[in-house]
Amino acid sequence: MDRLRLMETFVRVVETGNFSAVAREEQSTQSAISKQVQALEAQLGARLLVRSTRSHSLTEAGRLYYERCRQVLDTLEEARAEVHRAEHDVAGMLRVAAPVAFGRLHIVPRLAGFYARYPKIKIDLQLDDNFVDLVAGGIDVAFRVGELKDSRLIARRIGTAHRATLASPSYLAAHGEPRHPDELRRHQCLMYTGLANFNEWVFQDEAGGAHHVRVNGNFQSNSSEAIRQAAVEGLGISYSTSWIYGSDIRAGRVKPILTCFRLPPLPLNVVFQPARRPSLKITNFVTFFTDAFGRDPDISPMLSSEGDALPAPGR
Repeated sequence: MDRLRLMETFVRVVETGNFSAVAREEQSTQSAISKQVQALEAQLGARLLVRSTRSHSLTEAGRLYYERCRQVLDTLEEARAEVHRAEHDVAGMLRVAAPVAFGRLHIVPRLAGFYARYPKIKIDLQLDDNFVDLVAGGIDVAFRVGELKDSRLIARRIGTAHRATLASPSYLAAHGEPRHPDELRRHQCLMYTGLANFNEWVFQDEAGGAHHVRVNGNFQSNSSEAIRQAAVEGLGISYSTSWIYGSDIRAGRVKPILTCFRLPPLPLNVVFQPARRPSLKITNFVTFFTDAFGRDPDISPMLSSEGDALPAPGR
């Protein structure tokens, strides 16, 4: 029998004062409990108890060993309780990574509702349009927009980012509005380099035909916020997730174009480290935002069958 189990039995014998009480606790026999203490004494090479017909008493070695055993068992119980709290209490620090615009528009505005439900969770939100290594960054959960390339991560699909082609009224007044994707080759196109094949824009016509257009332009960036501002300033045409431009569309700062053509949507996932079982605080965080996204017209929970028909560039 392992040393820890024998230590636990010995401590209970000392604290209850007799073997029979421990036997009842363990649903065992007095003889079996006595043999466990004898096995511990044999392992230690020292006598721990002086036995008589009706009682027992600790030897000097037994007293010292009991005190040490009690310390060890108390430390183990404290560690167990700490692990249980970390895994099951909805409290503590949660490190979250997300693209900049997504965090600004879809995470931060919902945090008040999240804190109303989970006031003991602390959020450390890391916003970066570049790839974030979860292990190196100590990230608990990350939002990823686009097809996932790192198969080592555990992913959960929580929504869809729809896309649109947009331009400002000033740009369209100066350069004309394209009516077909092929006409984009003659325009200034604002390219977001955070996507694979960032200079190849894909469209689908009403008949289901795909149009792959190799675009060009004098401005590109790895920041979706910079691309948005460039479009608002009239520098060119943007091919982007539509939710970045929600307020701009409503205010008339940009307008959707080529609306007769569909753009491949991008999957929205949350990812975890593969060696980690999500704690309760991670599970509740993900569930809260999944439910919130399900009620958001800009983010639908799942791709339609039509949306799956076109390949989406990854990020």
